[in-house]
Amino acid sequence: MNIGELYDYLDKIAPFNNQSKTDNSGLIVGDRNTEVKRILVCLDVTNKVVVEAVEKGIDLIIAHHPLMYRPISKISSFDPLHALVKNNINLIAVHTNLDVAAGGVVDLMLKKFGFPGSDIPIIPCNPDGTGYGRITELDSPVSAKDLAEKCKTMFDCTVVRYVDAGKAIKKVGVTSGSANELVELALNEGCDALVCGEVSYNRFLFAADYGISLIEAGHFHTEDIYCDDLVERIKSQFKDIEIEKSVNSVDVCEYV
Repeated sequence: MNIGELYDYLDKIAPFNNQSKTDNSGLIVGDRNTEVKRILVCLDVTNKVVVEAVEKGIDLIIAHHPLMYRPISKISSFDPLHALVKNNINLIAVHTNLDVAAGGVVDLMLKKFGFPGSDIPIIPCNPDGTGYGRITELDSPVSAKDLAEKCKTMFDCTVVRYVDAGKAIKKVGVTSGSANELVELALNEGCDALVCGEVSYNRFLFAADYGISLIEAGHFHTEDIYCDDLVERIKSQFKDIEIEKSVNSVDVCEYV
């Protein structure tokens, strides 16, 4: 199989033209005609991931976060991009196109929670009706504390930060990764709470003042869940490919 065949499959499940205008998803290192036998999947391409790829004879890395978001003027020897090129390892990023896709990262979050599925985005942004986040109605109300504790269990978090608006939660907005702009939008859509990966301090103040519970479960933890799912999807589609999740796709932060 060559990279082009895999790229076309990824484009089918998460169209690259649905990515954010500021994103850089797609084929970042390599070309479509390169043969692929072994694939490594990760959230972020770090130097440890590249070393692992070299040791395992990996031809292609599929990452969620692109290594480059804008034009660059130099590449340091400390940059994982330098190591990829030096070792002839190809890279595809599936980022915001997978965030908004049906069956993508946010739908995986809903599935892990056991929440009802939803095709209602917090921010509709594509002609096919997809967008960032999902809004779902719970079968029975929960408290902010219970929802925060469930996040800690479901996403294997060390810590979960949250604001409790002091009311039962029935209508929930769910999104992965960074979600600063989605807090107010979720409130405007009538959500009792927003579960997300990461927000800035002033968004917690906003939530407390305006009466929406806000649960921050971690950028890494809400998105790394895509890795195992993508491994299984590619395995089922391409029987002869060796593919695995990187053992170095880990939260680089430590907590005290």
